[in-house]
Amino acid sequence: MRTKIIAALLAAIVPLVGEASTSIAIDAKRNCLAGAFGAVSGGAPVTFQLAPGRYVVSLLSNNMSCSGGVLTNGCMIHSVMLQGGLGTSSSRWGTSITEPTVVDLTGPGSLSNLIAYVSDDQCADNTGQATLLIQPAY
Repeated sequence: MRTKIIAALLAAIVPLVGEASTSIAIDAKRNCLAGAFGAVSGGAPVTFQLAPGRYVVSLLSNNMSCSGGVLTNGCMIHSVMLQGGLGTSSSRWGTSITEPTVVDLTGPGSLSNLIAYVSDDQCADNTGQATLLIQPAY
């Protein structure tokens, strides 16, 4: 009887574990790419993997600045670029995350490789961080 109760409990909990949200930290300077206006910056995108599915991606806790902490006069970095996934994935060629955005990952295989980064023409004076929250969409 005890085994049946434990099995029932595990059966109820396991589906919830696979559908947990994921948080990705984005640093305005370290994860900044600037290549369109000269030499490519020394920054690097955040890389991660997600299983095929539909996700809602949101930008939270954002204090990223394009000029030493200034968040006014157009200097708040209000978007993060999300790119990756194969097939007909909606982020394959890149999408800007400024508000909750639905992203479909439909590529072949069990996992899709994605990158997230800030795009700026001068990354050296960027400061702050933001959190990219990725939740399964129902």
